[in-house]
Amino acid sequence: MNSARPAAFPSGSPEHGFPEHGFPEHGFPEHDVRLSDHVTRVLDRPADAPPADAPPADAPPADAPPADAPPADAPPSATPLVLVHALGLDRRMWAAVVAQLPPGRRVIAYDLRGHGRAAGAPHATTLHDLAADLAALLDALDIASAEVAGLSMGGAVAQTFAVDHPERVARLHLVATAGDPQPAYLERAAEAAAHGVGPQIAPTLERWFTPGFLAADGDEVRYARDSVAGADTAAWCASWRALATLDTREHLPSLSVPTRVVAGGEDPSTSPAMMRALADAVPDAEFLVIPKVRHLISLEAPRALADCLSRP
Repeated sequence: MNSARPAAFPSGSPEHGFPEHGFPEHGFPEHDVRLSDHVTRVLDRPADAPPADAPPADAPPADAPPADAPPADAPPSATPLVLVHALGLDRRMWAAVVAQLPPGRRVIAYDLRGHGRAAGAPHATTLHDLAADLAALLDALDIASAEVAGLSMGGAVAQTFAVDHPERVARLHLVATAGDPQPAYLERAAEAAAHGVGPQIAPTLERWFTPGFLAADGDEVRYARDSVAGADTAAWCASWRALATLDTREHLPSLSVPTRVVAGGEDPSTSPAMMRALADAVPDAEFLVIPKVRHLISLEAPRALADCLSRP
């Protein structure tokens, strides 16, 4: 990995659809959790974990926090933070963000069904299925309520969870996600069903990363490319179909959960304008833009995203 970036990508055991490529271990505990009909893998950073080393002075400009963001050592919340990953990836996409979050609270990232260690689980048919999995995970971990952050499909799961279980959400962080189902979701499912996932690899990476970051072909890009290339076609299609059931829009004005919406400044999938409209739909939601990044902010700008998630 380029020495200018945090080394926070795990290797671990081989996972169906997510081959190992020598990423450095993230160093946080992991364990399996049995849910109703499958087992998921959980990255589980304890509240007393030591802080990550400060990033080098020559860290790329794209990873600079927003101008109005507080320092990374702002007083953290004792409420656990649960991180929900994007379609086609797994809990590991959050590892570099977890490494940059200040100590003082438990941080959890887990595999959605159809992804990572949960690749063999029965497919979800709606986002409410995935929200129910999150509720079951909190039950299994004996967590009454948590801050929930989701990126892309993870943000759709987080929204749905907040609508279905508002009493269990202390704060909602919606990162590079949609407020309405997009026609492209079912189109991608249909294309993969007909031709496999292969033809979608290049356009997916172009949506996810800025041209310069993609061309550098660092560990983050290789992890994302190999994850998509190795994805099970049926699980890929099922995930896009589940995402197409997003139905939270009419409920957002009734949310009383404190909400933060974070956009990538150059994201072509969930543009700042789309994210602003999503923030406007939630009462008193905070809206932030991280400049010079596209969709997968957790991989391209983990420190900036960690700073956003750490704001009081």
